[in-house]
Formats: sequence, C-alpha cells, structure tokens
Amino acid sequence: MSDLFRDEQRDRDDARQLAAIARENRLNMKALFFTLAIVIAPFLALLLSLELALFVLAAGLLFSTVLTWIGAKQMGPVARPRCSTSASF
Repeated sequence: MSDLFRDEQRDRDDARQLAAIARENRLNMKALFFTLAIVIAPFLALLLSLELALFVLAAGLLFSTVLTWIGAKQMGPVARPRCSTSASF
C-alpha cells in the first residue's frame, strides 16, 4: 500500500535537500569554531600564557585560509581569483 503513494522524484529531492542541510550545518560549525578561536585567544593570553594565545590565533588564521580556499572552489569564475588571492595573503 505504501508503494502506491510513493514518488521517487520526491524522494530524490528530499535526499538532496537533506544533503544540502548537512553541508550547511558543517559550514556553520566551522565558522563557529573559527569565531570562538578568535574571541578566546586574547583571554588565553591574559589568563594562561602568550604562547598559547598566539597558537590559537595562528590556528584561527590557518582555518580561515582553508575555508577561503574551499569557498573559492565553490564560487563562480568571476569571484574565484579574488578569493584565491585573499587566501594566499
């Protein structure tokens, strides 16, 4: 009985939407960790040590470079060179 009302095109569309939501959630988590690293670093410098704070800031900068490279691959041909150039700096 359930096969009678089943629509395969709708199932494929639903699977695509779920995959897009999962990709968006991963990107949001990466942005959250990046923001936390940048915000937490000065407090680590005050509380613990300057070396640890510099390590966290360097990790945040590395992470932003990686995200920019990934984003450049997903952009169109007009914006791709600008993102690649900004990631290289």
